[in-house]
Amino acid sequence: MNNYKLVNRPSTTSARFEASPMFRRKCSKFILSLWLLVISLVASFAQSPYQLKTGREIGLYGIGLTLSGGGFYFKSTLNPLTAEHVAEVRADGLSSFERWVTTQRSVRSHKTSDVLLYSSQLFPIALTLADKSMRKDADKISVMYGQALLINAGLTALVKTTVRRTRPYVYQSELSLEEKLTKSARQSFWSGHTSQTATMCFLSAQMYSDYHPGSKWRPVVWTAAAAVPLATGIFRMTAGKHFPTDVLAGYITGAAIGILIPRIHYRMNN
Repeated sequence: MNNYKLVNRPSTTSARFEASPMFRRKCSKFILSLWLLVISLVASFAQSPYQLKTGREIGLYGIGLTLSGGGFYFKSTLNPLTAEHVAEVRADGLSSFERWVTTQRSVRSHKTSDVLLYSSQLFPIALTLADKSMRKDADKISVMYGQALLINAGLTALVKTTVRRTRPYVYQSELSLEEKLTKSARQSFWSGHTSQTATMCFLSAQMYSDYHPGSKWRPVVWTAAAAVPLATGIFRMTAGKHFPTDVLAGYITGAAIGILIPRIHYRMNN
């Protein structure tokens, strides 16, 4: 059937072409389909659960830098343990909950905790690259990743250098005095390995949940996020680097930062 027909108007001596009703319906359907396609594309780009705000992002990075600066300053004022102080250290004054760690000194545990720490910092990156929805938001995720990393590192450094708790290995008589007379020997609280690993793992889990609220994999992701920093903390204790309360505090703080940063940027909070 022709899409056009010749129409003669009584008021004119010339003829013109006019679209047939069927052709007009086809055009309407095409325009409607095109409009729905545009809406769906716009909606797909608008599905990001996060929103960045310049002032807020600068503020969060400012907090991280301030904490880091404070940690750097107090570390410069931190003096190593003295031989007299080391001689006065006694495990008898510790609770049984803490005391058992003073007999631990596993080199393998120390190396394993390092592997978990450095690997965990790649978790958010790997998850973003592997997940299509998150990959589209790489810019937002990069900002949150940097904020979480910087804030936790700065807060951990600040606490370590102000609390100045003696590490468990200092209580071991068989350890050389040289290993005990260091600044690091006074930075037990809290566990930086545990807090940093928890930050990265819980950051990854929270972001995955925000992008896939109905995913059946959420329990698996959260279980893994909880297990990795827990294992890191255990290895730090068996390495003789931290007391249980160091690990507990680091775990809670790191997890809180990892969850809080994405929630601050969540669209419903804006």
